[in-house]
Amino acid sequence: MYYARLITYKLGTNQRRVAEKLTNELDKISRKMFGFRGSVYFFDDPTGEYRALNYWDTREEAEQANQVLFPKLEQEIQKYATEKPTVKIVEVFEATDDDDLLKSHVKLW
Repeated sequence: MYYARLITYKLGTNQRRVAEKLTNELDKISRKMFGFRGSVYFFDDPTGEYRALNYWDTREEAEQANQVLFPKLEQEIQKYATEKPTVKIVEVFEATDDDDLLKSHVKLW
């Protein structure tokens, strides 16, 4: 079992470069933090909505990461955002056993 931080924020239209810059900066910080497992980022440019999903070993590590990362996000997007960002910490359920885990995450040619 592991946990994830699901972050959603809106920047408005035509702000992809801002989202890319912010994503790169926060990703670099995340990767140096204890318990980090990986991230996936979702960009919906036509609506101006962006999401980040960061994986952590434990709920405590996800919460500690959030204490560092979320204030940085809020500060960086305040001049672009149309709404306040949101964050949820959730348990990750893998719907496969360990033998199938690699198959579910890696495309084999």
